[in-house]
Amino acid sequence: MSYYKNIIHYYNQLFPLDQNKLDFVNTSHTSQKILDIGCATGSLCHALYHLGHEVVGIDIDKKILDQARGLGDDGPTFHALDMLNLEQHFDMDTFDQILCFDNTIAHLPNEMAVGQFLKAMSKVLKDDGVFKCEVVNYDLVLAKGILELPVIEVDDLILKRHQCLEQQCMECYTELVHNGEVEINCVPLFPVRYEQLEFLLIEAGFTKIKLFSDFNRNQPEGEHIYNILEAWK
Repeated sequence: MSYYKNIIHYYNQLFPLDQNKLDFVNTSHTSQKILDIGCATGSLCHALYHLGHEVVGIDIDKKILDQARGLGDDGPTFHALDMLNLEQHFDMDTFDQILCFDNTIAHLPNEMAVGQFLKAMSKVLKDDGVFKCEVVNYDLVLAKGILELPVIEVDDLILKRHQCLEQQCMECYTELVHNGEVEINCVPLFPVRYEQLEFLLIEAGFTKIKLFSDFNRNQPEGEHIYNILEAWK
């Protein structure tokens, strides 16, 4: 089932472009080739394109990509593509940056799939390129038994996200309330811990990994709901 099923028409309202996220990516004074994995409506892709970068966005959901393509400019390129099939679609050493934000990596089914993705991603990343990732801090979630992510309220929309751990998999229920009507969706997630991700990145050939608690590059202190990573080969 698609993650976007009950939120597809309201995605940009619920998840507007974060200027801090844009600044986290836009660190080069020269044009870069950037791949955004799990690009959704493509708002980040379009913003990066207008800053002078060559941008490719991929997402497995064709309907959400229709919105990305309909934003008005011809700059970014979008492909309906499974994130496990990067090697079949892109040449080696293609991208300066590869992005995987919004907990996209947790939509892979297990640790083996995460490792497979990271190895393939490493091959299409240039030798001096950087991988940037945002994932829920599952170490905190599992240790504290956190069953709900922060509620999002925008205008007449309320999005609640509940979690239920089932063995090594986590079920994520999204409950969208719009004008009093409730629509519920459920998708499986793999709660990848930081040590797992760090180990798999090293196995994929990355030698330098930095962890932050937010897109302002603050060091992780206390309880932070997301992990932000940068990794270089």
